[in-house]
Amino acid sequence: MDARIEPKRRNPAETRSRILSAAFDLFATQGYARTGIREIAGKANVASSLVVRYFGTKSALFEEALTNAIFTHGFFIRTKKDFGEEMARLVANDEDTRLTAAMVLAIADRESKAIAQKVTQRIVIEKLVEWLGPPAARARALNMLVLLNGFTIQTRHLLDGQIPPESIRWLARSLQAIVDEGEEPAGDSLF
Repeated sequence: MDARIEPKRRNPAETRSRILSAAFDLFATQGYARTGIREIAGKANVASSLVVRYFGTKSALFEEALTNAIFTHGFFIRTKKDFGEEMARLVANDEDTRLTAAMVLAIADRESKAIAQKVTQRIVIEKLVEWLGPPAARARALNMLVLLNGFTIQTRHLLDGQIPPESIRWLARSLQAIVDEGEEPAGDSLF
């Protein structure tokens, strides 16, 4: 009697998702330069060869992890009418600051900085420019991003508890002013 053991079958989508999640967690907590493929594989509970098979290089994995995080957070899926209030509420209530942390930590390494710039330009700035429309859409998109990132970093750094309601209202008004500066609505949804 030949009792063969069935090989363990992987679910490629689930494996890919675990690798992306593990990579993003590590990139956001210790930065690109200090994170290795073996460490990511260990956290994802897969072989290092699978990480390479799915993503090729650490830089390609970093780019995809950032891209995935931006879409997962869905920050810019909002209507223009109530954008400031919705975003301020989202930022104030979101305890997950890993995306901002990953972007800040990326600045410390030349390779990760270039990748983070490319992803931010392609996915965030370009989409915001299109969504905001004239006048000065690129400058307004950059202002919005700087405001959101700065607010997130500083409120988490400086405050131990709840963000003051006045600060949340200020953020809402500031974001809405950037959106309302446009002449004609370009549509309701950014993505």
